[in-house]
Amino acid sequence: MYYLSNMKILLLIFITISNLVLASNGDGAIGARSSALAHASSTLFDVWSARNNQGSLAFVRKPEIGAFYENRFFVKELSQSGFAMALPIKKGTFGITYSTLGYKLYRESQASLAYSIKLNEIIGLGVAVDYLNTKIADIYGQAHAVTGSVGITAKLTKQLIFSTHIYNPFKAKITNYNNETVPTIFKLGAQYIFSKKVCLLLEAEKTSFQKINIKGGIEYLPSSLIYIRVGAATYPTQAAFGIGVNYQGLKIDVSSMYHSILGFSPQIGLSYALGKEKTKINSTPETEAK
Repeated sequence: MYYLSNMKILLLIFITISNLVLASNGDGAIGARSSALAHASSTLFDVWSARNNQGSLAFVRKPEIGAFYENRFFVKELSQSGFAMALPIKKGTFGITYSTLGYKLYRESQASLAYSIKLNEIIGLGVAVDYLNTKIADIYGQAHAVTGSVGITAKLTKQLIFSTHIYNPFKAKITNYNNETVPTIFKLGAQYIFSKKVCLLLEAEKTSFQKINIKGGIEYLPSSLIYIRVGAATYPTQAAFGIGVNYQGLKIDVSSMYHSILGFSPQIGLSYALGKEKTKINSTPETEAK
């Protein structure tokens, strides 16, 4: 019975991963804020930009550290957790992220080191090196791969932000068996800031193994402390929602995505911005709201 139970769990994991492109074998966005917006997050400036789009990381103005935990579809064996750190310096911003998904019989992990720089007050450029590891039980062993990503973010006006991000442009292999490669993922995002209280986010994502996924979200600030977020995605079809609290640099975010077949994936995130701003950029409603 124990063997059959584990086989069922492994089967669910393989089906889920093949359909959703999770964790290390696909550069899935991380963070509860991103999740509440259906992961339409490539234009956001926060600590999670170290993974979600290194181009946006260039506009992070304070040192920040964060962690998250996701209980995907309420299946403990599919839980995902990780942390991120952003460290602005005189010229540019460094970022470190780590995430892990799975349990002892199947586990994926991804570690990234990012660096970004503002080419001017409008454009941010960033790159990352990613180390991937996949482990399947004891008898199958584990596989490793090294790849990278590059992102560009442009603040065209105080209201309009565009971004593009490419993950695994080198088409790295996770294993030589069956010529299995890591997916290449291209993202094109936009954010329109209506006011200090409301912004709209849109993003198109295309992987080398799946058809295009259109994502969108709205972030609303009813007060200086509270955030309300909703979002949706087309492939797979999912809805998203969440709330956040930002008190003197301490951010607590709670969110969930909903898949019509597999159910809810609740997530909680915690981050804290340290010290003073290392750089000064032209203020926009998006940055002032932070």
